[in-house]
Amino acid sequence: MFSHLLVGYDGSAGSRDALVTALRLARWAGSQLTALTVQHHLPRYAAMVGEVDEERELAAAEARRLANEVEAGADEFQVAVDYQVMAGHPAHELVRAAKEIGADLIVLGHSGHSALWGALLGATTERVSRHA
Repeated sequence: MFSHLLVGYDGSAGSRDALVTALRLARWAGSQLTALTVQHHLPRYAAMVGEVDEERELAAAEARRLANEVEAGADEFQVAVDYQVMAGHPAHELVRAAKEIGADLIVLGHSGHSALWGALLGATTERVSRHA
């Protein structure tokens, strides 16, 4: 069926549902599972050097928190998960990662943290489905 699944995970309610679905499917199908968090690029110009360092520290702390959540789900479902963090535009990086790892299926929630989202799909989900 599916040999390698990719799930986008940003800690939102929709991505938590997607993670649980991907974990269940990976366990059922005996598939590899990669969870991907995409962080936005840091600002190019900051008022002070310390602001860039502070943003990096916050991003690293958030990535650790999300990694812990993915790990807890993996333990609960007894599925090995390769967790990755990338910087960039979420839709672009999810599609690129899916190609890189040879994912058979991309599992995403219906909405995440985007302020604007379609009636049925979040903006990132809609873009990934269009370009994948």
